[in-house]
Amino acid sequence: MRWQNSRMPRPVEALVHTEALAHNLARARAHAPEARVWAVVKANAYGHGIERAYAGLSGADGFALLDLAEAERVRALGWRGPVL
Repeated sequence: MRWQNSRMPRPVEALVHTEALAHNLARARAHAPEARVWAVVKANAYGHGIERAYAGLSGADGFALLDLAEAERVRALGWRGPVL
């Protein structure tokens, strides 16, 4: 038996709001001004592409990424900070 979710139309569209990512990063900094803030980006930004997420998270102190390929892509975008 094939399962199908009749409530979710296809194709599914998801938008990445880089301004919202940057805003949320700034809010985290405001609540912990002495802390270092790292952007933890998993699974190619959940399939949206690290390039899209990078635009909103480039103000972080560092990037924690899933694999070497994502680290290479962040470096190619111009990131010179720490990568974990």
